[in-house]
Amino acid sequence: MRDSKTFVRALIEVSITPQKNLGFDNVAERIYNFPEVTSCSLVSGAYDLLLVVEGESIQTVSNFIASKLSSMEHVRSTSTHFLLKKYKEDGQILKKKVKGKRLNISY
Repeated sequence: MRDSKTFVRALIEVSITPQKNLGFDNVAERIYNFPEVTSCSLVSGAYDLLLVVEGESIQTVSNFIASKLSSMEHVRSTSTHFLLKKYKEDGQILKKKVKGKRLNISY
């Protein structure tokens, strides 16, 4: 895993049209072979695939989505969510709250 200060991570919801007799697998394989895609899962719900994509900047990730992902045959739509801050990952709390020296005020 890269240092979180040197890259941007986004969750991308992808709606795709399954291929006749092949389903989602071929489209998913074409998508997960991009080096920017670190995770690709078929999910239930309003969209079909959930991707985790990493890049050097928001612009890099946006360019990947616009030029590579969204333009692919069988990709109907995407919805991107940039991760802003992590609180917990793989069962580990990343930073505990530090209590300040301020007094509690109650009414």
